[in-house]
Amino acid sequence: MDLDKTCDCHMHTLFSDGSASIDDMAQSAIEKGLTQISITDHMPLPKERRYTMGKERVDEYRRAIKKAQSVYSNDLAIRMGIEMEYIPKFRFWVRSILEMEWEAAIASIHSLCLGNDLFLVNGTNSEFENLLGMFNNDIKALLETYFNTLHEALDTGWFDIAGHLDVIKKHNTGEKYFSESDPCYRAMVCDALDIIKHRDMKMEITMAGLNHPVQKTYPSPWIIKEALEMDIPLVLSSDAHCPGDIGQHFNRVDAVLKDKVAVML
Repeated sequence: MDLDKTCDCHMHTLFSDGSASIDDMAQSAIEKGLTQISITDHMPLPKERRYTMGKERVDEYRRAIKKAQSVYSNDLAIRMGIEMEYIPKFRFWVRSILEMEWEAAIASIHSLCLGNDLFLVNGTNSEFENLLGMFNNDIKALLETYFNTLHEALDTGWFDIAGHLDVIKKHNTGEKYFSESDPCYRAMVCDALDIIKHRDMKMEITMAGLNHPVQKTYPSPWIIKEALEMDIPLVLSSDAHCPGDIGQHFNRVDAVLKDKVAVML
C-alpha cells in the first residue's frame, strides 16, 4: 500500500497544546513539500485540561482555519479538523462539538473518567501509574476499560479517523505493563479494527510514537498488518505540536510497511 507522504492528517497549534500558530504550521508544511494538512486541535471539555481548547475559542479557531485556507490556497490544502476526546459521561457534549461540522474528526482516547475525575492515559509515566493505581494495579482491568471506551467511540459512527489507536502502550517499554502478544489484548485490538472497518473509517499511523518511551508507531506493526489485511484505509500523522515536527518520520514509514508485509508472508 502506498501512503501519501505529502499529507499530514493530525497536528496541534496554540489553540490547544501546540506551540505555534496556524500560519507557522502551514508555512512549515509548505517548506517541507507537503500538499495537504489537517489542523486538529484538541476539542474543549467541560472539565478544563492542560491540553484542550477553551470552549469560548472554538469559533475563533474555525475562523482562523478558514482564513489560512484562503491565504495558502495556492500552495497547500488545509482541512478544518478537530481531535475529539470521547468520554461516555460527556457524550452529549462531544456530540454538540461535532455538530459544528468538521472536514476531519479524529476519535481519540486521552483520559478515562473515573468517578468525577479524568485520568490521563497518555500523559507522563507518573500519571499513567496513578491511573493504574485507580484500578488497583490491575492492568487487565485498565486495558478493558480503555478498549471498551474506544470501541464505544468508534461505534458511534461520528468520526472519520481512528487516532493513535493503542496509545495506552506509551509507557509500555519492554512490555513493562503488558504483553502485546497476549490473546486477550489482541482480541480487544481486533475488535476495534472490526468496528473501524464496519464504520468505513480510516486509521492513522501516528509517527510521533517513535519519539515516546515505547519508541513504536501508533498503532504497533502487527496492528497495521491486520488493518492492511482488512483493507482499512491508512493515513499518515505526525501529531505535531510544533512546526519542526510536521511530517516527522514520514521517511521511515516505507520500512514500517515492509515490515508488515514481511509479517504477513
